[in-house]
Amino acid sequence: MSKVVKFIKEVIAEFKHISWPKKDALFQLSFVVICISAIVSLILGGFDYLFTSSFASLGKLKTQPVQQQKIVEPTPVATSSSTITIAPLKK
Repeated sequence: MSKVVKFIKEVIAEFKHISWPKKDALFQLSFVVICISAIVSLILGGFDYLFTSSFASLGKLKTQPVQQQKIVEPTPVATSSSTITIAPLKK
């Protein structure tokens, strides 16, 4: 337990040595970070759109249109009234 207390005291002592930025500088730096993040996201979004649309257009070029096949329906066959029996196979 004494190690934990010693650690906390050392952390408090180190926090006194930190030079925190002033309020104005904090707002300016935050604004710069937000602007750079927005610009990078727009650039990456633009590249994503270009790549997606180019791959989609390449996919459309390679596919062949499916030809419509005419479906022929079976014609009914007239059957006689007699039945056909099938003999079992002999071994």
